[in-house]
Formats: sequence, structure tokens, C-alpha cells
Amino acid sequence: MAPTAEDMDEKGQRNTILFNGSKRELFTIQNGFKTLHRKLRSNWKIVSSKDEITDAKLASVKVFVIAGPREKFTAPEFDCIKKYLNETGGSVLVLMGEGGESKFDTNINFLLEDFGIMVNSDSVARTSYYKYFHPKEALISNGVLNRAISQAAGKHIPGTNEEDASNDSQALTYVYPFGATLNVNKPATSVLSTGSVCFPLNRPILALHTSKYSKGKLAVLG
Repeated sequence: MAPTAEDMDEKGQRNTILFNGSKRELFTIQNGFKTLHRKLRSNWKIVSSKDEITDAKLASVKVFVIAGPREKFTAPEFDCIKKYLNETGGSVLVLMGEGGESKFDTNINFLLEDFGIMVNSDSVARTSYYKYFHPKEALISNGVLNRAISQAAGKHIPGTNEEDASNDSQALTYVYPFGATLNVNKPATSVLSTGSVCFPLNRPILALHTSKYSKGKLAVLG
């Protein structure tokens, strides 16, 4: 199904963000993403769907969000998502949590492994108390692996060069609550890690993949 006029912005670009709800997702527009929804709806068409994932559903979608799936995907659904990434050039955001697949009772890794990413069945904890009371509300101060993240957040340290990676890794501090680590292999790229204070040490928690066939992008947060 071709994108309709109402799914396009004034420049003819797809402007729909679709939140999947077909796998009993832990987070939805109404539960967990209310603030994000308010911020995005002025420039984006925000929709959610509990129907089976099909090519027609994704045809007019710019970003497809899978936030904590708690049921298994079918092989045809995985094929649709791969086609959406590799041929349509869409963007997919996958969000998981501590315990990974085993806790969520899903099979999302079957899809992610084709792109060099796997969510582990573990949990990230801070080894020393600082600011947050729960050890799994992990405050990470030296986990940036790609300086573009710091620059995009406006936190890049002036005067640092490519060889000064240690300073760049400390340019951004963030909280990683109740999350898991990732295994990341080429062609995917690790972007954020657990740093040197949280356990497991220096493990990826955010990874990106860009399709070599199109401009499709996959982002996975453990």
C-alpha cells in the first residue's frame, strides 16, 4: 500500500512514528511515553498498532518503535521488518530491559543477530552508591563510545581531538535504569557502554546499524 497524502509532510516525506503494540509491549504511548508523545506530536503523526506487522502497515512509517515486546514474533513479521530496513529505508528503534529475551519471553534476537546485535539476559548495576538509591538505576559518567553522541547532545568537550578519547567518553553523563547489555559485532557499531563503574564493566548498551542497501537505520537499547 502506497503512503497516503495524510502520512506525508509538506516536503513529501513520511512523517509517521508507529509504536508497535502487537506483542504486549511493556511501554506504550499511554504508558511510559506520554511525555515523549507530547513533545513529538507537533511535528510527527504518532500512532500505535496492535495488529500483525505487515508491509502495508510499515509502508508510510518513518520510524517503527518496538518497546519491550513480551510475545514472540513470527517469521513473516521479521521478514517485513528486514524489508522495511533494507529496501524501504525506514528506521527501527528496539528497546528492551534487564533479563533480555528470557525475562520478556520474546525472540527479538533472531532479528537483531542478522544485523550484528544481540541483547543479553543480564542486568546492569552500579557497584558504588551515587545519587540514585537503587543499584540498577545506574548512573554512567564515562560510557560514551562515539563522540558524535556527545556533540549531538551539545556536551562535546572543546579542544579535544581524536586521540583524547578518555575525555570524550566523560562528556555526557546518563542514567541507565534496569537495563541489559548487548553483544555487538560488525557491521553494527557500539555507541554507549556501561563505563568503568557499573557491572558488567565496559559493555555496550546502545548499538546502531545502517543498512548497506538503503538508508535504513536500526537502533537497539538493552
